[in-house]
Amino acid sequence: MKTMLQKVREALRKYSMVTPGDKVLVAVSGGADSMALLYSLYWLRKEFDISLAIAHLDHGIRQDTAEDLKIVRSAAEDLGLEMVYERVDALAFAKKEKLNLEEAARRLRREFLIRAAEKLGAQKIALGHTRTDLAETILLHLLRGAGPAGLRGFLPVSLPFIRPLVFLSREETRDFCGAHGIPFRDDPTNVDRKILRNAIRLELLPWLKRHNPRAEEALARAAQLLGETEEVLAWLAEKILSELEKDRGLDLRELRKLPKPVQALAVRALAQRYGVALYHRHVEAILTGIERGRAAEFRLPQNLVARIGGGLLLVEERKPAPLGPWPLTLPGETVIPELGWRIKAEKVPRPEDLRGESPNVVYVSSKKLQPPLYIRPAKREDVFIPFGAKKEKKVWEFLAREGFPRWERERWPVLLDGRGVVWVVGLRLSGEYSVDEEEKEVWRLEAHRL
Repeated sequence: MKTMLQKVREALRKYSMVTPGDKVLVAVSGGADSMALLYSLYWLRKEFDISLAIAHLDHGIRQDTAEDLKIVRSAAEDLGLEMVYERVDALAFAKKEKLNLEEAARRLRREFLIRAAEKLGAQKIALGHTRTDLAETILLHLLRGAGPAGLRGFLPVSLPFIRPLVFLSREETRDFCGAHGIPFRDDPTNVDRKILRNAIRLELLPWLKRHNPRAEEALARAAQLLGETEEVLAWLAEKILSELEKDRGLDLRELRKLPKPVQALAVRALAQRYGVALYHRHVEAILTGIERGRAAEFRLPQNLVARIGGGLLLVEERKPAPLGPWPLTLPGETVIPELGWRIKAEKVPRPEDLRGESPNVVYVSSKKLQPPLYIRPAKREDVFIPFGAKKEKKVWEFLAREGFPRWERERWPVLLDGRGVVWVVGLRLSGEYSVDEEEKEVWRLEAHRL
C-alpha cells in the first residue's frame, strides 16, 4: 500500500502541480487535512525544489478559534516558515451579500488566499481537499441536480490552486498526523448534521461504504470521467458559438435548427464568456424564448441579461440606456461607441436614384436641414412622418412594428436637427427632409454598426 507521501508525490507529478522554484502558499486551518498537507509538502520540498509559506484565516464564526491559531503558529515556528493571518466576520458578510454561511466563508477564504499569495510572492496555493472531500462534493452537487460541470467536483489543479491530497482519504490524513505526532484540531461545526455537507459526510457516505467499501474511489473515478466529458462539451460549445456568431450575438435561425440540449450548451457557453454559470431555470427560460421567437429579455446573475430580438440571441451586461446627444460632424464621420454606430456625412451631386444603395444610406435635402444636427437614442415622445407615409407616427411605435424590442428601442439612434427627427438611423428617412427635384447637391448619410 502506498504511503501518504507517495500519494502526494504522485499527485504533484501527475498533474504537474508545481515547477522548480515555485513558492507555495499552504492554506492551513489547523485540521488534520491541512496539517498533513503542510508537513507532507515540507518533507517533499527539496525533492520538488519548492519553498513554502502558511496562510491561516479565522472566519469569526466560532469562539474557540484561538486554539486553531495556536496550533498553526506553532507549526510555522517548528518548520521555520513565514505566515499570514487574518480574521474576518463571515456571518456579517453572508448577511450583507445575501449568501448562505458556507458560500460566504468560501468566498472570503478565496479572496484572502489570493491576497496573501500576492503579498508573499507565491505562485501556487495548496488546499487540503482530499478524495473524501471530492466524494462529498459530488454527492452534494448530485442532490442539487448539477450537470457534468458540477458532478466533476473540484479539479486537482485550477490555478493558482492545487490539491495535492486528491488521492488521499480523510482517514489517511488523520493516521498520518497520528503516526508523526502532528497536532490538529477538529472543527466542532463539522458534526452539525443540519448542514447538508456534514449529513453527507456523517450519514450518506458511510452508508455507501457499507455497500461498496471503495465508494470514494468510485466517485472520484466518476468525477474524472465527467471532467473529461466536460472538456469535450466545452470544446464543442466553442465550436458551435464560432459557427453561429453574427454581429454581437448568435444567429437565432441557425440556433433553432440544433437539438434542445445543444442549444442549452450554446446558451451556457455564451454566458460563461462573462464568467457566469447559469442555473437550470435561466437556461430553460431562454430556450423557451428561443422556441417562441418573440422579443424577450431575461435577467441573469451578476447583472447580465439575455436578449432575444432582431434575429439574434445576445448575452451582455445590463447597462442603463445612453443619453446623448452627440453632435453630427457635417461633413465628416461621427463615431458613437455608446450606441455602437458610426455615421458618415458628405455632400454629393444629386443622384438619379434617391432610394439609396441600402437602408443604411439616405439622401437628405440640403436646404431643408436646420443645423446643428445631433444624434441620440429614440425617445417615447419622438414623432416623424416616415418617407412615403402621410401621417405622423411615433418613432417608438414605428420601431415596435419593425420588430424591435424595448431595450433596442431605448438605444436606437435617431438623427435630429432644429425642427425634429430627420432619420431613424438605418431604417427610414422623414418625408419632411426628402430631396426636391431642383436640388443639385444633397447630403448623403451612411450608417454602420461598430
